[in-house]
Amino acid sequence: MARTVPASSPEATAGTPRRDFPLADHTGVLLHKAGLLISEEVDRELQAAGFKLRDFLVLAALAGGAELSQQDLSQVINLDPTTVVSLIDELERAGSVERRRNPADRRRYILGLTPVGRQTLVEAQAVAERAERAFFAHLSQGNRELLHEMLSGLLVHRWPDAVCS
Repeated sequence: MARTVPASSPEATAGTPRRDFPLADHTGVLLHKAGLLISEEVDRELQAAGFKLRDFLVLAALAGGAELSQQDLSQVINLDPTTVVSLIDELERAGSVERRRNPADRRRYILGLTPVGRQTLVEAQAVAERAERAFFAHLSQGNRELLHEMLSGLLVHRWPDAVCS
């Protein structure tokens, strides 16, 4: 979709791509760039507070009621399964995550948070939420809610079954 605001228009704002920069006309590119930037900003804030983005993503994914396997978690947070295994190993050694055998399939593990993991998540979540608020500060609360709703709509049927109702 082409942008209709000319670069010389009073409606154009500093930091807005020029009309003759067609890459910015692609919604997917904008979504990708925004995703990369928010990840970088949240990661930077988490690191400053002593946390890692990947650890936060794992802990947040495991905080709900879904019984996630390592494979499910890999799909949820978009990491290679072998990377997830080593990440879970680290979090298990730190006392934040536990593996339980899946009674329905003894070859698989169900992942869960320990009390240490839940406390770590509470602290990391506060940092991540502050970083998100700063990132989205240019949007009104209504637009932020609309963006969330639209992104949720785009992701329908794109989550692993384990996190869907």
